[in-house]
Amino acid sequence: MFCPKCGLQNADESKFCRGCGANLSNVLAAVDGKPRPASRSLAEKQLALYSRGIRGLLGGAGFLVIAWLLYTLAPQIMFLQFFSVAFAFVSIATGISRLVHARGIRKLREGDDAAALPPGQTEYIKPWQSIYETDDLARQPLSVTEHTTHHLEIDKE
Repeated sequence: MFCPKCGLQNADESKFCRGCGANLSNVLAAVDGKPRPASRSLAEKQLALYSRGIRGLLGGAGFLVIAWLLYTLAPQIMFLQFFSVAFAFVSIATGISRLVHARGIRKLREGDDAAALPPGQTEYIKPWQSIYETDDLARQPLSVTEHTTHHLEIDKE
């Protein structure tokens, strides 16, 4: 098999190129006729993150229960309580971050749905203002002659 990056011939079972170190696993999959795994959709990513976040929160709550049990049943082994509380905080923090990430993906998915056309509408609604119009160009500036004649008219009064 030849490396697609540098063209060096490699053994058929090699996973990386001998010359440049490129990953040849996709080439192996293409040669074997195995389809490349498709990337997950946003909905699947959101669901996976949400379930991992809930699992993290439940795991952290479990570690807190273990720490409380160790505190009440065996107060002499304080180091186990410390490790249990540390694992609880790490697990809860990762669970919360995954839930926040899943919520962000959900909002991103909702934003994509809002950009689609409704079934009965054939054209997009035109924006109320052009993106090229800015506030500083809304009023036409006075020319030099208009400015001087304006001052002359003021002086006449």
